[in-house]
Amino acid sequence: MKTAHIIKSSYSGMMYSRDFQLWYTYLSRRLNQGWSPQDLSFLLGKPDHFYMDFEKMFQVSKFLSAESLLLDRVYISSEVVPMAFHLEPYEVSTERIVRVKIEEDDVKWNYTIEIPWRFELGKKCSAAPLLYMEEWKAEKDLQLESDAMIHVRGKLDFLLDKKILERGKSSWELFQEVCTTGLSQLTIYPRHLKNCLYTMIQQGKIVVRNVENRYCFSSIV
Repeated sequence: MKTAHIIKSSYSGMMYSRDFQLWYTYLSRRLNQGWSPQDLSFLLGKPDHFYMDFEKMFQVSKFLSAESLLLDRVYISSEVVPMAFHLEPYEVSTERIVRVKIEEDDVKWNYTIEIPWRFELGKKCSAAPLLYMEEWKAEKDLQLESDAMIHVRGKLDFLLDKKILERGKSSWELFQEVCTTGLSQLTIYPRHLKNCLYTMIQQGKIVVRNVENRYCFSSIV
């Protein structure tokens, strides 16, 4: 019987309880959408590593201050995962260490998140819980991938023909334009848009610019 090959890794970072609540919310949203960290970096108009730095807890407060509003627009949601943290009367909110342990096998990643806070349970409080999440690896169907790329390219060509891209559009704005297909079996992911845009850049049909420190795509006039 074949034994699954498991790779273990971990990382940690310091954050306030409110920042952790948002960090956990955005991780949950990403996994529910089936997007990768690179997908989020692209939708935020940033280099590939940008969102992964946030998930690995690098300068979380700074990231949230700059990106929360746009992330909520990307997800079309501002709902936060409910968490009631317990503080004793003598305690103040301080940064504490959060640890994430990952076990990766052939089909998924298992996340175990260790937090230092206790949760309120009515008039009582519970011990610091362990939080578990799963991220399944994508099984790419070549035909569906091809159909998705054809769909996105058709939408982008339409935008070019109508001169809608003359003033430029951000990654997330373009994703809103192309993500609806009307077909239940066809899901458009940010990577499909990214690949199409970069192909069209190579073909000299679209140019990418840095506008207010974010990528912006426009037609070549």
